[in-house]
Amino acid sequence: MTAGAVRDAAVGGLSEEDARRVSATIAHASVGGDTTPGAINAVESRPSLYRSSCSLHDVDVWFEDGSMLAIVAKATDWSALCPEAHRARPRWLWDETRERAVYESVLPPAGLATARYFGSYVSESGVRHLLLERIDGVPLWQSGNFDTWCEAARWLARMSVHVGVAAMAGTGASARLLRYQRPFYETWMRRACAFHADTAASVVALSKPYDKVVDWLACECPAFLHGEFYPSNVLVERRASGRDLVRPVDWEMAALGPASIDLACLLSGRWTDAERSELADAYYGELSRLGVRVPARERYLRTLDYSLIHVSVRNLGWSGDWTPPSDRAHDWLGEAIRLCEKWDL
Repeated sequence: MTAGAVRDAAVGGLSEEDARRVSATIAHASVGGDTTPGAINAVESRPSLYRSSCSLHDVDVWFEDGSMLAIVAKATDWSALCPEAHRARPRWLWDETRERAVYESVLPPAGLATARYFGSYVSESGVRHLLLERIDGVPLWQSGNFDTWCEAARWLARMSVHVGVAAMAGTGASARLLRYQRPFYETWMRRACAFHADTAASVVALSKPYDKVVDWLACECPAFLHGEFYPSNVLVERRASGRDLVRPVDWEMAALGPASIDLACLLSGRWTDAERSELADAYYGELSRLGVRVPARERYLRTLDYSLIHVSVRNLGWSGDWTPPSDRAHDWLGEAIRLCEKWDL
C-alpha cells in the first residue's frame, strides 16, 4: 500500500500508522483464504455511526483487483470506553481479552454466521482493536416481524448445539468466560439492594424468592452464553430469499451458564406471557428438531421465567449511575415481583 493511500485513509478516521497496522493485519489474515484479491491499495476509515460504549471505526480495505472489504475496528481496552460506559458497566465484569478469545477460538468452527474475525492490532496509543466483518444489518429491536424474533430464538438453540461446553474447554476462551455460579448471582442481588435505597423494602423482599430462583438455575446444565443477547446486540441482515439472517455482535459478556439466560435477555421487556411462550416454543422446537431432548413445556417456561427474574435483578444491580438504552428501559422491579408471584415464590 502506498504512502499516499495511507494518508488518504487517515482523514477523519484512523491515523496513518494505525492504517498501516490494519493493512498488515488484513494482509496476514488473507493468506490461505478462499480467495486472494491481491495487494491492498488503500485503507479508508471513519468513525462508525453505530458507535456505542466502545470506540468503533468503519474501515474500507481496497484491493488491487478493485474489490473492497468492509470491516469495523473495535477497541477492546477498558481505557477506550466512553465516560458513560465507565459509569454504566461494572468494572469487575470486564475482561479485555474475552471477546477476542471468543472470536478467535469459539465462533469460527461453529458455523453460526457471526461476523468474520480478521485479527487484531494494537494502535499507536496502545489500545487493542478487533478487526471484524462489518455487517449490513439493523438491530433486531427495529424489526416488527415476529418471525424474525422467532428466528433469533432458533439461532440461540443452534448455538447451544454447535458450541458444546466440553469441546470449548480446551480453547483459549474457556478461562476468560464469566461463570454463572451462586456467588455471581448473589452479587447482583447485593448490588440491586445498594442501588435502590428508595425502594429498598421491595428489593430486599425479593431476596428470599430470588434464592429459590438461584437454586433452580444452579441445577441447569451449563451452556455457552452470549451473555447480553438483547435485541440491540442482534443484527438482522435482509436476504433476497425473504428470510432474515440473524447475526449477533458484541460478545464482551460471554459466559457459561443456563442457556435460558440468553433467551431471557432476548425476551425481556414489554412482551406478554403468551408472546414469550410462543418464542420459547420456537427455541425448544428448534432444539427438538436438532435431536436434543427437551424438558416438558411447563418446566421450560418456568425456567425461562426464573431466568427473567435474574435478568431483572441484574439490571437493577447493573449501575447506580446509568440511563439504559430503549431496549433495556423497563420496570425491572415490577417484572421480578410479578414473576415471583406468578410462580408463588
